[in-house]
Amino acid sequence: MDSGGISSGRSGMRTAASSMAKIEGVTGVILAGGVSRRMGKNKALLKLNGIPLVEKVYLALGALFDDIVLVTNTPDEYSFLPCRTTPDIYPGAGSIAGLHAGMAASNTERIFVAACDMPFLNADLVRMLCNYDTEAEAVVPLNGEGFFEPLHAVYAVTALDTARDIIENGDKSILILLNRIRTILISYQEVRSIAGAEESFRNINTPEEFTAAQLRT
Repeated sequence: MDSGGISSGRSGMRTAASSMAKIEGVTGVILAGGVSRRMGKNKALLKLNGIPLVEKVYLALGALFDDIVLVTNTPDEYSFLPCRTTPDIYPGAGSIAGLHAGMAASNTERIFVAACDMPFLNADLVRMLCNYDTEAEAVVPLNGEGFFEPLHAVYAVTALDTARDIIENGDKSILILLNRIRTILISYQEVRSIAGAEESFRNINTPEEFTAAQLRT
């Protein structure tokens, strides 16, 4: 695939040698730079079964990747996590800035990015996304409503300069990035082939969603 743009995945998955092995060549990136307006407090630190949401994400990714990077402009709040932190290079530019910072901090050619409020990450789904054998610069799943899940996706660090150019142009949409780079979309039907995988996309933005998550566990 020589040009940018979005296409659907077609049988591009490599079979992992072992479901318990760490995923090689990919850094796990957690985005914790949001302002949590709808929650009214830092949602990353809300505790679910006694564990902060961001720690649940860290534990899930730590079981899959050798290196984890937390993107945050307030690293002291997350000193309890034994992972690297990095600030936004473009503060105030939204989630695309967090994605850009994660790519810039990566020591590997690809990253898997997840938001700090996704406590139900499905390891098998993450493996499937990371093991897609394509030339894509982004591998992005679709949810049950047909929408992209760009903060539960794999990115090649070759997209770094494109992300920078979009930010410096005053844009904040990751969807613009996905349209400019080689993007593979993973259908919801393929996501559903993994038991319980749709729960991986569940995030927590409001007090009501947090209450529902508490009832779920």
